[in-house]
Amino acid sequence: MHEVDKDLLSIQEARIALETAKDAQFLMKEYSQEFFHNIVRKMIHDIRPLIPEYVACEIEETGKGCQKEKEAFVLRFLKEMEAEIETRTYIGATAKDSAGKILQVGVPLGVIPVFLPSENVVINTLYSLFAGLQSANAIIAVPHEKATKTPSLVIKKIQQIGREIGLPRGSICCIDYLTECGGEELINSPMASMILVLGQKKYIDTTIPKRPIIYGASGATPVFIERSADVPYAVKSIIESRAYDHGLLPASEQYLIVESIVAEQVKNELLENGAYFLSKEEEAKLVALLQPKNGGIQEACVGKSAEWLASNAGIDLPKDIRILVSEQSYLHDQDPFVHEMSCPVLVFYREPDWRHACEKAIYLLQEKNNGHTLAIHSKEQTVVNEFALKKPVARMVVNAAASFSSMGLGSTLQLSPILGGFTRGHGISAENITAANLTYTREISYASNHFFEEKTTVDHVQDSQVQAQLLEKVLKKMMEKQFVEK
Repeated sequence: MHEVDKDLLSIQEARIALETAKDAQFLMKEYSQEFFHNIVRKMIHDIRPLIPEYVACEIEETGKGCQKEKEAFVLRFLKEMEAEIETRTYIGATAKDSAGKILQVGVPLGVIPVFLPSENVVINTLYSLFAGLQSANAIIAVPHEKATKTPSLVIKKIQQIGREIGLPRGSICCIDYLTECGGEELINSPMASMILVLGQKKYIDTTIPKRPIIYGASGATPVFIERSADVPYAVKSIIESRAYDHGLLPASEQYLIVESIVAEQVKNELLENGAYFLSKEEEAKLVALLQPKNGGIQEACVGKSAEWLASNAGIDLPKDIRILVSEQSYLHDQDPFVHEMSCPVLVFYREPDWRHACEKAIYLLQEKNNGHTLAIHSKEQTVVNEFALKKPVARMVVNAAASFSSMGLGSTLQLSPILGGFTRGHGISAENITAANLTYTREISYASNHFFEEKTTVDHVQDSQVQAQLLEKVLKKMMEKQFVEK
């Protein structure tokens, strides 16, 4: 019996997917924006009743998150997305003047491989497929090795709906088996127009990509409560945001920086709303469980509840605790809690004033390269403006829960679960990634009549001057000739 070379098998699968997707995209680019809007609307309608099944599959497969909260989040997001479909134009004429002349045209990029993560699998799979369809791009979904069943289940249903509506075969592909060689084939192939990395960054690190990359990821978000803030509201927002889905939302708050004058009030509000402050002994036990290193924590602890973390760390908790809090006096390189932690753990810092808080936030964001989002609770617009001007982040959330607002839920930001990671040193965009990021804009220019009229007038004057000078020379010659003859 001959053993199959896994790398060759993976490379071949990648090549077939790329060729199939390229052929499909050639047909897709001829379809209208309305056609793709109708397809996505139909898919959301048909997928909605299946969300509980998909979320249950994700929880079972990955062991991450809270099923009830994850399900509610996905349904809410799809509802918001469905409501805004008609308001967006990504391909075709995207801008016209008052006379109806086309000024800008949105053009799809082509074939886009999407490397999916091992958390928030359902929403990331659905959104990346919908964004690809709305921008008339063919998508090749690459499931994470630790989460293959869930995206496969979702993608098969999406493919079925697409076929029924008339979507070209290959518009949505799914890689069933992937090795590092297969990943490199997808990343470096000339048939791939862009790479969307939502997880599995290791494939990007092992090669020099030849295509532009959009990197979307989670981040450790600092949040500052300034003395003028509505403290009870701020604390409730932070706890709801950090604890939701056991800390898996991509911009949930991790570092709580508090102005000293309101620190005790904040602490009391935290205690009343489901937070538990760890003792030094309990902190040591939690660190031993989390084993933070290399910018992250032990995989088994990701997306677990505060109760699970405490139980497995040997910490006795009161009932109804949603967040574990470690109060730290200062920052240092060996502090294990400065690592990104996708679980309901919050680090509490006190600062004498907003300027020191500003410096600490910059350190956490820049030196540790941990975040792409910042949150602030304050009624002082001067302070808010200073934070907005100086923080090295892609987005800043003011007086709201960072995890929801950062994704455009209940905020002015673009609706997207994919938060660009450019400010973390990855990718080409720091925006909330939408279908617009998967296109390029063709600018249409029209001649300026004023310019040509002005130029014509100038040329006419110049021509007249030349003719006058020539006539003068001819007359002068004629007069000289007559004078000589006499």
